[in-house]
Amino acid sequence: MSTYDMNEYTPSSGGDEDAVMRDMMRMIVEQIWWVIGIAACVILAATVYTKIATPIYSADALIQVESGNASNSSTSQALSSLVPSGAMHTDAEIEIIKSRAVVEPVVEQFKLNFGAWPKTMPYLGRITSIFAHPGHPLGALFGMRSYAWGGEEFSLDSISVPKYLEGSQLTLRALGNGGYQLFDQHGKLLLTGVAGQRATGSDITMLVTTLVAHAGTNFYVMRYNQLDAVGGLAGGLQVVEKGRETGVVQLSYMGTNPHAITAITNAVAASYLKHRQERAQEEASRMLSFLNSEMPRLRSEVRRAETALSEYQSRSGSFQPTQEAGVYLSGGLEYEKQIATLRIARAQLLTRFTAESPEVQTVDAQLAAMTREKARFEDHFKTLPGSEREAMSLQRDAKVAEEIYVALLNKIQELSITRAGTIGNVHIIDEALLPSSPVRPKSALIISASVVLGIIAGVLFAFCRRTFFTGVADPEFVERRFHMPIFGSIPFSAEQAHSDRLAVNMSQAALQGPAARPALSQIVPAGIARLVQPRRPATVTVPAGTQTIVPPAHAPMRPLLVKTHPFDTSVEGLRGLRATLQFGLIDAPNRVVAFTSPAPSDGKSFLCANLAALLAETGKRVLLIDADLRRGRLAQYLGRSPNGGLTELLTGQVDLEVAARATGVEGLHFIAAGAYPPNPSEILTSARFTEVLARLEQRFDLVIVDTPPLLAVADAAIVANIAGSTVLVMRAGAHTERNIAESLKKLRRARARLIGGVMNAVPVKSGGRYGSYDYAYAYTYTAGDPAGGTTRR
Repeated sequence: MSTYDMNEYTPSSGGDEDAVMRDMMRMIVEQIWWVIGIAACVILAATVYTKIATPIYSADALIQVESGNASNSSTSQALSSLVPSGAMHTDAEIEIIKSRAVVEPVVEQFKLNFGAWPKTMPYLGRITSIFAHPGHPLGALFGMRSYAWGGEEFSLDSISVPKYLEGSQLTLRALGNGGYQLFDQHGKLLLTGVAGQRATGSDITMLVTTLVAHAGTNFYVMRYNQLDAVGGLAGGLQVVEKGRETGVVQLSYMGTNPHAITAITNAVAASYLKHRQERAQEEASRMLSFLNSEMPRLRSEVRRAETALSEYQSRSGSFQPTQEAGVYLSGGLEYEKQIATLRIARAQLLTRFTAESPEVQTVDAQLAAMTREKARFEDHFKTLPGSEREAMSLQRDAKVAEEIYVALLNKIQELSITRAGTIGNVHIIDEALLPSSPVRPKSALIISASVVLGIIAGVLFAFCRRTFFTGVADPEFVERRFHMPIFGSIPFSAEQAHSDRLAVNMSQAALQGPAARPALSQIVPAGIARLVQPRRPATVTVPAGTQTIVPPAHAPMRPLLVKTHPFDTSVEGLRGLRATLQFGLIDAPNRVVAFTSPAPSDGKSFLCANLAALLAETGKRVLLIDADLRRGRLAQYLGRSPNGGLTELLTGQVDLEVAARATGVEGLHFIAAGAYPPNPSEILTSARFTEVLARLEQRFDLVIVDTPPLLAVADAAIVANIAGSTVLVMRAGAHTERNIAESLKKLRRARARLIGGVMNAVPVKSGGRYGSYDYAYAYTYTAGDPAGGTTRR
């Protein structure tokens, strides 16, 4: 048993970025047509989508929302804060724009509470409509007359239905010459009418203005619920403030008809402007009524205050107020202004609320607080002389009454202008204009993105295809990925493939029996028929202790390629493998080399037979053993009987001298598989097998053992554990990375000494991407040189 552990041939982590990039580029080049094809399909799909997709347009308008007019005096500012005015908040106005009060008039104006559209074939109908002209309907395709194929004209002016039919899809069927019938969703006839005339029936009234279609063409009609129609338009409106606290609002609406969305956007802006104007006029009228009712009282207050002041001045004459009296006058003046303003506000609130309402009680609380503050303020000036205090009080009353009166006069004039005017605090800065190009789909962006997406999809497909669906065919990739040296890349041989097909045909003919078997000349050429003889593999186990008679040699079913075509490119690859393998065996603990593969049909037996013949040509004494006790095929290459082979040798039915027979190739001996036993793994595990290999190693320079596939049975792992060296044969394109990794793991568990691998049946391609075969020819030698030498070609 080998004392050498298998090297760690595990998948690399991919740290060599340059190698990974080279491998990626090689993968793309190998599957370039897949990449181009997938990218072209993605680009074509994107182009078709941009052509048939419904274009979406957007129209927008700008609206400015201003706050209330500023007042100069403090009294006017106090009145404006307490009396409702035109002051607005942008967020509130955005919600008002989308309210039913603003949107519903637009729904009625543009008749958005019902819809009518033709019945079309999905996708196909959109394509056929491209080739139609309005007013000239196309003929029905495939006999489907109920569909509209393009060119039909249908417009509905109005429709009213009972409540139970709102939101139901009704079917209108054209009868020809403008006639039609209307059916409900269950196919019940509701009414019959003619285009251009109002039709009534089943509590339904509708007016179809235009109907140009072939008889039998169906259209769909739906009367929406009013609330749903208003909600649909409001939901489609996009209202946002431009910037932060700018008061400029952008109103946008999207749809398929650029003229319609432009008109709807402008109509919504106009409806909002009208709503705000009516609201302002209504507020102004209500406030004017209240202020006009307050004016007589305030006028009498002004006259009384002025009269009292005038009488006091007549009695006392003029006087010069002290500094303390001036402070008393100015402070009291502010308190009186605020108290007077609160009283006006309370009177205005009482026109809408009761005295017990929270609004009125709040103002009452403010009045009480302000009165207390005024009382405390006046207590500070009790030391003033009575005459001076009286004079200051009279002046204060007269001035307060005058300011309040003047402020109300200004407010009345402002409200009168607001009520009579048509321009309020809302202005349309920019009206919506007809859009020239759709916002969706963006053809240039979609096609550009499809190019990138198509290339990425093509590369991903190529990667997945190579990783999961196609096998590894690049020796350099195997070396880099698994850190396993590749001793050689054997090109695919067309001659050997032809011989394998002949052998299969002969085997099938042999199994069918003499009656059903065709003449040999019908299967192979006459010149080869005499060299190829079919045989049935022996599967009968001879009892132990009975000597097996080995049949004589016969013509091989699969002749050695090194003999029939010694200058084939595959043979040249085998010669390179022979030289490389000898260096790999220098440090081997014994001269036993096991050849195995991940799966059947990897060409392992072909490689062992031809490599053994090439090694024997160098003067070595080589023994070739067929250790595949389940489906051994090496005897077919050497023209020897499978009987009397390894099975019989290990069970004692033949001697070593009888089992190791000559092959006709000088220096090459061969032990066939023998009969197929029911327990091959147990036979190979026996001590007898290890003893036989040790004896054979002493008699031959090199012992080559052909084993079964690794992933199929456990026999190969048993032989690899005993052999001093193991070579893994892989067929190009037949195994995924996972298969190779599993094979290496199985060899590692068997403690096999894996010295390298061989890539078999590598396709010879231009540029030599696989292996070192840059040209699809080999040096051959022909007779006929006049000098008696050879000619290379």
